[in-house]
Amino acid sequence: MVSTLEEKHYRLALSLVSGIGSSRLKKLVDHFGTAQAVWKAAYHSHSVISPNIARQIAMEANNKLSQAKEICQLHEAENIQLLIPGTLLFPKRLLELPDCPALLYYQGNTLLNNKRIISIVGTRQLSLYGQRMIVKFLEQLHPYQPLVVSGLAYGTDIKVHKEALAMGLPTIAVLPSSLDNIYPVSHRQIAKKIVACNGGLLTEYSMGSGIRNYFFVARNRIVAGLSDVTVVIEAKEKSGALLTAYYANSYHREVFALPGNVDNATVAGCHQLIKRNQAHLLTHMDDLAYIMNWNVEAVPKRDRYATYALTPAEKLILAQYQQTSDPIAIDVLLTATALPLGELHIALLSLELQGLLHALPGKRFTVARPLN
Repeated sequence: MVSTLEEKHYRLALSLVSGIGSSRLKKLVDHFGTAQAVWKAAYHSHSVISPNIARQIAMEANNKLSQAKEICQLHEAENIQLLIPGTLLFPKRLLELPDCPALLYYQGNTLLNNKRIISIVGTRQLSLYGQRMIVKFLEQLHPYQPLVVSGLAYGTDIKVHKEALAMGLPTIAVLPSSLDNIYPVSHRQIAKKIVACNGGLLTEYSMGSGIRNYFFVARNRIVAGLSDVTVVIEAKEKSGALLTAYYANSYHREVFALPGNVDNATVAGCHQLIKRNQAHLLTHMDDLAYIMNWNVEAVPKRDRYATYALTPAEKLILAQYQQTSDPIAIDVLLTATALPLGELHIALLSLELQGLLHALPGKRFTVARPLN
């Protein structure tokens, strides 16, 4: 009987053979049961394996198997695991997909089969409104302790990963690149932090792989398939986020979309999903939890400011935002807090410097944290 390690070698070797992509590899292994059985069948006449592919396997067998073993050793040296379907660590939700990956590379320390998994995606041109809603939604999700998935891209994705890390939620970044070539380059430090904390990096591509346009599309299908539910924060009518939502719908997963200003092109895709009944309208994560049947015992509300050394005046100001995320004018804050004007100004400036408040035109302030 073939061992798991040997099966990994044979499966990886097959993926290296010219003419065998992920889809064909999956079909062959599904038919013959194991990758080793595919190798053996290639030396005999078989209707499932085309003559051209059979010749390629026979010609490249020894070389590709040796190469596969070297690749496995290279990944092991970097604490990168090769995951294949049928093993304990492989994401079970992906097994339900018709285009399930034949193999995956994973670096991290959290399980990929969490009880609750949610993907959050959206535009790269994330607005302040989108930033605030990500923070708000993740705080609302905190009692449910989901695994939070996104794609490490600019804008929405990186904001999701950073906020999940800040709140102690496990997060997975699905990459369109190999783990030795993190894309985008500017997010490599965050990727390292994800691995060091309670999270991980996941990809279909082995070390040394380049980056091709179709890798991004393939990445989006994994983001959707890995999760129980996909949330679209902001998206244009043609965007990768909408493609992720399309995949999620095709996999019979739930999709939610955040509504926004109808004059804003960056939310037109969300409105399109809602109008076409391709997504639930999302205003509060309790609605999502209800539809997903994410029942939890009552959990005390988490203090999002617990890690900040706030003065009594600063706490008093932030308390005004417990029931609203709308901007509040300084004269309203002055009346509500009963603070002396000078002390109010000092506290507001301090909260701005800490990234907890944003100053807006008209002497108004809103709760927000910057992307970085």
